[in-house]
Amino acid sequence: MQNLKQLVYMRQMPSNLIAFSSKEGKRLFKEALDQNTMECYFPLAEQFITQLHPTTCGSTTLVMVLNALKIDPGVQWKGIWKWYTEENLHGLKKEHLDNGIDLDAFSHIAKHNKVAIQTFYHPNLYEQQYEQKNFYDCQEKCTRIQNHHKIASVQTFQTCLEASSRMDRLFMVVNNSRKIMGQTGEGHFSPIGGIHLKEKKVMLFDVARFKYPPQWCDFDLLYNSIAPIDKDNNMTRGFALITKTLDYDIQSQYSRQILQDWFKNKTESSSDLPNQLSVIFVYYLFIVLQRIEMQKTNIHTIPFQLALREESRYNIDQALIQIKGQKHLHSLISDFTFQYPDLITTISCLLYNILCGYQISHRELTEEYELMRMILGI
Repeated sequence: MQNLKQLVYMRQMPSNLIAFSSKEGKRLFKEALDQNTMECYFPLAEQFITQLHPTTCGSTTLVMVLNALKIDPGVQWKGIWKWYTEENLHGLKKEHLDNGIDLDAFSHIAKHNKVAIQTFYHPNLYEQQYEQKNFYDCQEKCTRIQNHHKIASVQTFQTCLEASSRMDRLFMVVNNSRKIMGQTGEGHFSPIGGIHLKEKKVMLFDVARFKYPPQWCDFDLLYNSIAPIDKDNNMTRGFALITKTLDYDIQSQYSRQILQDWFKNKTESSSDLPNQLSVIFVYYLFIVLQRIEMQKTNIHTIPFQLALREESRYNIDQALIQIKGQKHLHSLISDFTFQYPDLITTISCLLYNILCGYQISHRELTEEYELMRMILGI
């Protein structure tokens, strides 16, 4: 047995982070609740657990998300009960419990467990010499397509934070460097518990509860912490968005009401719609990419010409120019769909008349909404 004097009980929280249970942490939580950006907190809090081993933050984080999504694992836990634990994750190997997993393996294992996942890396990825390959050596009969190593600008990162924080079944997981955060250790996985928009703070569930409690950190600090290279695979770190496979309703919980409210109160001076649309389109883009990956849809067969029919107000060249002028929206669409230019064109055309300031009635808004669903096949 190791000498007790050599053992460690927790670490001191760095001064640049805010403990969740502190007075300041409680204030941020209360205000974020009022901002409706803690919707993801409650299902995750119900499943908050400590990682099984010092190296298993990734698998523990995935277990939290799977149970928060109420996914049936299809295997026995104990007695008559089915429940996800680190020891019954489909696709998880014994060496992962000993050595941990990287972001690519995290994404692959997630797909073996009935969820849809979109994974993003820091732009530093393309400054590295690496081969685009499947780093996860799957021993099972796996039909998933190869991961595309998408990158995320800081605008896309912040938009995804807000999108997941406003939903109770779209979760965001970050794989970051503890050193950049001022903490001890190397890479770490954490579920995002919510955000405080006004002060640009992010709440993290730290599954290494023996080391640090849940905490608040700055947006920019968290984004910078995914930039370092993971020495195990020579890739940057990043983040992932996770929901149930082909959950076509994720876009309706928030987006329809936001669009209707905006149009109801729209004035010529309104300038917040592009940012709101960015959040909304996280859900649409997620669904489109699910269809492409799960059903191997050929993106070039999407009938985006429907959006250009003679009686419509769309103009393809002007639409692309208009979208590029909206920094957050263009960044989001490009980061999600860099390998699918036709999809960028489709979405640009759909948004063109809205962003150009046309006065649209509720009837026309409904038609726009349904047209978008039809074109994207959802």
